[in-house]
Amino acid sequence: MDLSCHCGNVHIKVTQPPSSLTACNCSICFRFAALWGYYQPEEVTVTVKQTVSTYQWGDRCIDFYHCDTCGCATHYLTNNKVPDTKFGINFRMANRLDCEAIPKRHFDGADTWEFIDPPS
Repeated sequence: MDLSCHCGNVHIKVTQPPSSLTACNCSICFRFAALWGYYQPEEVTVTVKQTVSTYQWGDRCIDFYHCDTCGCATHYLTNNKVPDTKFGINFRMANRLDCEAIPKRHFDGADTWEFIDPPS
């Protein structure tokens, strides 16, 4: 699957779709309106033509990346404060039709840190 930000500055490639997509309601994910697909870092290729910036919040264990040109939040990578590195890709950067068949889950990152519903 190929994904990209709105302007095409950031391209992300994965060999297969994730088993599900997660919508989280924590303060940052709610504002991003992201649908996260999770991968191991070696399963993802990110190509940046110009520049991106990162943002950290709270416990500073996640680096959120966004395109410096169009502003899209494209992906995140957990940093060395987390024992198991996780790569989160914002599937809002994918073709909408490619995402329709992927089950969606809702995660309560604002309060309980539990999934609110089973995979759809």
